[in-house]
Amino acid sequence: MTAVNLAIQMTVLIMVGFFARKAKMVGADFARHLAEFIFYIVFPCVVFRSVVQDFNLQKIADMSILIVISVLTMAIMLGIGVLVNLFTRKNDDMARILLMNLMFTNFTYMAFPVMEALYGSDGIIYITAYTTPVRVLFYAVTPLLFSLRRIGGDTMKSRVNRGSWKALLSPPVLAVPIGLLFYFLPVSLPEPIIWSIDSLANVATPMGMALCGMTLAEISMAGFFSEKRVFLIAVLRLLIAPAVILGLWMIVSPFIPLDPVAAKVSILYCALPAAASSTIIAMKARADAQKAAQCVLVTTLISVVTLPGWVFFLDLIIR
Repeated sequence: MTAVNLAIQMTVLIMVGFFARKAKMVGADFARHLAEFIFYIVFPCVVFRSVVQDFNLQKIADMSILIVISVLTMAIMLGIGVLVNLFTRKNDDMARILLMNLMFTNFTYMAFPVMEALYGSDGIIYITAYTTPVRVLFYAVTPLLFSLRRIGGDTMKSRVNRGSWKALLSPPVLAVPIGLLFYFLPVSLPEPIIWSIDSLANVATPMGMALCGMTLAEISMAGFFSEKRVFLIAVLRLLIAPAVILGLWMIVSPFIPLDPVAAKVSILYCALPAAASSTIIAMKARADAQKAAQCVLVTTLISVVTLPGWVFFLDLIIR
């Protein structure tokens, strides 16, 4: 898929969801239930299909490297965020939102549809591997960023442990070993079941992008330009972060062989917008959820331009 086509597809599908919600064709409950359906049903079908149909042993090595890259990337982004907060001399809720948005992108409802649209089954396999530690650390780190000063250590530890196990046992992650089991066993699923899995997997991109639009429709525009750090976060998230990881990849690529698609996935992940669930995290922590929501809105809208730009650029230099 070309960068231009990706930009058009993202815009159209996001706008469909946005206007459907704004026109009250669908309610907030519909969006919430759709998110659950996509995560628990559609995405596991996408991952399972990708593993069963397009897996090979070489991908195990690439997936292992991606997991390491994922952890290192989050550590680097955390370091950049800390330096930015030190430079701006801020230690408020917005400073914590900056850290959260640098470490974590929209790793579910945008990462999966975008990588599938760009790279098909390979993209799905690689983004599943890459986001496995992301899911674990998201549940472990984000509560700490906001809530450590509010609740006791034992309570926090139990929440982190529950969240981490929940991430490791999430349906998209579990679909990988289940798919590998069917890949290696001399047993094939009945044709109607395969057709059903394919049909569900095929709706991942339109549903995921439309859901992003529905999420954006819930965000208030009040005081939109009052906090300049929202736009600083957009620059860091959509331009600086992928540029840093691209630079590191160019340094280590001669020494670490990696599938070009896997390399592109690891860099493009960093060019994705802020996670929609960051607003929920801020709400639960009694932080400034409005600012968190504005970060989601701004980064998502700007990514419609910047993400295809990164796709075009990476296609030129990584082959």
